[in-house]
Amino acid sequence: MAKLSFADLKKNLPGSTELRYTVLTKKIKNKEKVSLDSGQNVILEYANKEIKNLFLTGDIDTIQDNYRSQALFVSSGKPYKLSDLFKSPEFGGGKGSGAGAAETAKFESAQCLYAALSFYVAKKAMPFNIKINKSMFKKAFAYCDVTESLDSMTDLDDTWHKSSLLGANELYKKYKGKNDYTFHRGSSAVEKIENKFKEINRQEKAFGDLNKWSPADMYIFTTKGLKLLDSSISKSTSLQDLNKRMIQAYKSKDIIGVSLKKMSDSVTFSENNIDKNKIDVKYTGEQIVAPTKKDMFDSMDVYVNHSKGKIQFRSFGGTSLTGWQGEGKGSTANQGKVSLGPLNYILKNHKVPQLPESKKSATFAKNPNSQYFKEFYNTAKYLKVKGLPKTQKAFEANWKKTTEPWRYSKYLGLLLIERLKKLSPSKRNEVVTDIFLYSASKASFSGPYSKIE
Repeated sequence: MAKLSFADLKKNLPGSTELRYTVLTKKIKNKEKVSLDSGQNVILEYANKEIKNLFLTGDIDTIQDNYRSQALFVSSGKPYKLSDLFKSPEFGGGKGSGAGAAETAKFESAQCLYAALSFYVAKKAMPFNIKINKSMFKKAFAYCDVTESLDSMTDLDDTWHKSSLLGANELYKKYKGKNDYTFHRGSSAVEKIENKFKEINRQEKAFGDLNKWSPADMYIFTTKGLKLLDSSISKSTSLQDLNKRMIQAYKSKDIIGVSLKKMSDSVTFSENNIDKNKIDVKYTGEQIVAPTKKDMFDSMDVYVNHSKGKIQFRSFGGTSLTGWQGEGKGSTANQGKVSLGPLNYILKNHKVPQLPESKKSATFAKNPNSQYFKEFYNTAKYLKVKGLPKTQKAFEANWKKTTEPWRYSKYLGLLLIERLKKLSPSKRNEVVTDIFLYSASKASFSGPYSKIE
């Protein structure tokens, strides 16, 4: 899927400290058309004055906390959520093979159609030179509930035709045996799963967006699976409960979410978040002051080191007091990110005190009080931070010379390190493991899905 998310808005523009949300605010101000995930282009207005003010001040975290899954914009009287907007290249979306929203919808729907061909028409894995006529497609289409028309899905170029065949054959190999599957993309059945997740996530605030819970692009349902949506899935009361029910349905092969990638010559199949027997990551230390820096006032970031790399925690909001999050650092490239909301969910799940909300840290950066200074200084003292002034009074004097983004970011970073240091080694490893796995949609609270790529 290529839907715009809050995480996208909080990223920097290439080669700039300016955040990507400013692209959206400028378009709205200038009455320029914005692309929707449906493929349409519309001129947007803010849904209300509060949302407008929050966007104009760059307080994306508050918008995410207070208006998650709600309409933020209107166009000709019609409301639109952030997820209705297309993640175009200017917001960090892909080009070329990544396709636009309309193309993505076509290719994901086509994978459903080709899977139905394999299950109900060929009734076997199909060779690349198979001749598929209109009547065969029409018969397969009867087993699909997708967002695209039959004609649009039968007009694939050779590369997508081959990819769809590879995917269909792999799904047939893995799930053949049941004779009542239907294949869904964007259907009302899929919406029942997604809406239940969103309902719970509004309360638990575990994920920044749906794809972090499950990146499934299509679903496979049996008749029983469709009934389970109302008799079981809809009854879920928490993410833990929802995941349990979804895993049961996955294991019985009644509800199968599938994440898709374009394939060229071969297929890799994987199952994720099924038995929760995930890898363990070992906490190996922290870095509050870089080796090249003399003290904590020289940089706003902190690092959590672990057995598979490290996670950098800092504000990615440029001059705005927002966007504090962790970003995994690997040997060859940056890995996924975890923002403050999901991080606090992880801490809460492990019965670790949560960090202050982004807005609170931002307020202290502008208007500190004595309790804030005491907590900030004593935390740094507990962590034996290099170059820390010997008195709180001297610390406050140095603090006043820093930038507001440093104050906002370093405060949250030190509190996180303190919370980790006070845990037992085994509990610390569990927390860091969940943080590490979150970005790959494999945290202990992510949903089940298979992936073909």
